Amino acid sequence: MTDLSKSEIRVRNIRGLIRKASTVSLGTRMAEDGSAYTSLVLMATDPLGRPLLLLSDMAVHGQNIAKDPAISLLVAEDPKGRDPLTLSRVSLQGTAEVIDDARLLERYVRRFPSARMYSKFKDFRLYRVNVARGHLVAGFGDIHWVDAPEFILGPEALDDADVENGVMDHMNSDHANAVQELVSSVSEIGGEWEICGLDEEGMDFRSGWNYERLLFEKPALSAEEMRIQMIHLLKKIRN
Repeated sequence: MTDLSKSEIRVRNIRGLIRKASTVSLGTRMAEDGSAYTSLVLMATDPLGRPLLLLSDMAVHGQNIAKDPAISLLVAEDPKGRDPLTLSRVSLQGTAEVIDDARLLERYVRRFPSARMYSKFKDFRLYRVNVARGHLVAGFGDIHWVDAPEFILGPEALDDADVENGVMDHMNSDHANAVQELVSSVSEIGGEWEICGLDEEGMDFRSGWNYERLLFEKPALSAEEMRIQMIHLLKKIRN
């Protein structure tokens, strides 16, 4: 694998933070006076890496977004007992857009199964965040503004729910042991893991409220290419 440039490392860092995140801080403006408000929310992503949020109209942040869709999201690396201020985090700026997309809602609830029940409530809406830019803090003095087109995948990226769901269901149902092997290369946490998301760059795994991500070695643009990448990763793990 060729060495990555500094800009490529930044892009990979931001994408990794966004894809691995489960809880993030959501910044909105209060509907009545425009003052700042921050809340804790669950975040998934669409296949291109754009954040997905499931929010209630009755919640303060839902009322705020209805008045002003401009938001920010703070996405931070899990400290796992380390000093959090030495780890990477990115502040995303953008606008929240209500979307009516059963495919993306299913992608969200596969990551957060507890959301399936309240996703059916009339006051809950699925939002996609149209990110404008990100402010990455990757370490002391390693601070950069990065425009969204650099880290959000473009329209040519794989965005096929049939491919994603077909591969996930096949792996989780017929190759559960292989799924555990794949996760073991990025996590020491035990438990029953399953694939909860796939995109052209890698796989997302879930076990309870634990989440991990494993990258492919090159983009996989079809079910067959994903299969080849998984076999290659398993061979490396076993050797």
